[in-house]
Amino acid sequence: MYKVLIADDETLDLEGMQTFIPWESLGMEIVGAVTNGFSACELIERHKVDVLVTDIHMPNMSGLELAKRVRERFPEVRVVFVSGYRDFHYVKEALALKAYSYVLKPMNEAELIDSLTLIRADLDEAARRAQAELDTQRRPTSGLPGGETAVGGKNMKLIQEMILSMRERLDQALTLKEEADRFDFSPNYLGQLFKEATGQTFHEYLAALRMEKAGELLRNPKLRIYEVAYQVGYRYMPYFSKQFKETYLMTPVEFRNGL
Repeated sequence: MYKVLIADDETLDLEGMQTFIPWESLGMEIVGAVTNGFSACELIERHKVDVLVTDIHMPNMSGLELAKRVRERFPEVRVVFVSGYRDFHYVKEALALKAYSYVLKPMNEAELIDSLTLIRADLDEAARRAQAELDTQRRPTSGLPGGETAVGGKNMKLIQEMILSMRERLDQALTLKEEADRFDFSPNYLGQLFKEATGQTFHEYLAALRMEKAGELLRNPKLRIYEVAYQVGYRYMPYFSKQFKETYLMTPVEFRNGL
């Protein structure tokens, strides 16, 4: 079941979303229903959340500010805004925050259900991609039947979540310690789980993801090479060029010229 957090200061709307949306049929369950952004922030730090459904206009902290904070900490969370405002300013801000949809009040349950159905499909596909990537990278562990690894199902799902999150934050400085803190593991233990699942250390895998993305971005002639480096997390160009050449056996300039 995918986990959903609802935030709306209007009690009737909050109760309506809890009651009239067929969450179980959508493969989702509500882990929290709160009336303000601060409570939502507290809850999302304690519970795994896949989908945030939030009103835009709430006291003290707007839904836009809430979504911004959530996406800074957990960029893999899908966001749906519900609002009585048709103002394009709000729609524009919602789009800037990569909101999945913008549902107007008075709410049409069918419209929200359609949005959630698309999100479910997107989450399923993301999980399949992560699993396929792990299957490709996974190293058979001797002594276990059928090439199984020592990583259990629960921990395998955790590693999948890590990889999805890493892919969406390649422009940031990612560390094993931060990931370990996020999942309440020690860095050493999480690093061990990660290597058992992927056959690579956290830093090796992260570097490979950055280089894979860099190769994709260099195909866009509108992006300067330093912009590509920045988007995959490198702030020091000589190091980016060195890492790129070690991966592709050519410099970024040579790679682009050969396209």
